[in-house]
Amino acid sequence: MNIFQKIKCALIYREAIRKADRAHNSDGGRYYVMPSAEGKLIIMDRKNFRIFKRKQYISSKATVKDMLNECFYCTPYRNGTGELPPLVIAIKRKQYLDWYRKKKKTSTTRPLE
Repeated sequence: MNIFQKIKCALIYREAIRKADRAHNSDGGRYYVMPSAEGKLIIMDRKNFRIFKRKQYISSKATVKDMLNECFYCTPYRNGTGELPPLVIAIKRKQYLDWYRKKKKTSTTRPLE
C-alpha cells in the first residue's frame, strides 16, 4: 500500500470514528464502526443490528458479542463504562488496515476472461 492509500485509509477511519462519537454524544448510545459487504464502513448501534438481523442482512446467529469482536471501533456505553483502552484501539486500527488492504486487493484484481 503506497503512502496515498495509507492517507486515504486513515482519513476514512478517522471520519467513521468521528461520526460514531458524534452519534454517541447526541443520544448517549453505544455505536460500533463495522465493515459492510460493499467494502465501506458503517456506524451501527444495537437497534440497527437487530433490524439487520431481522432483514437477514446479517446472520441470525450473530450476537452483540460478535459485533464487538468484529467492529473496528466502539463508543462507551451510556453510563461511561466500556471505553476501549488505547492498546485495544491500536489493535482494532490494525484490524481495519488489514481489512482495507484485503478489500483493495480483491477489488483491483479482475477475473480472467
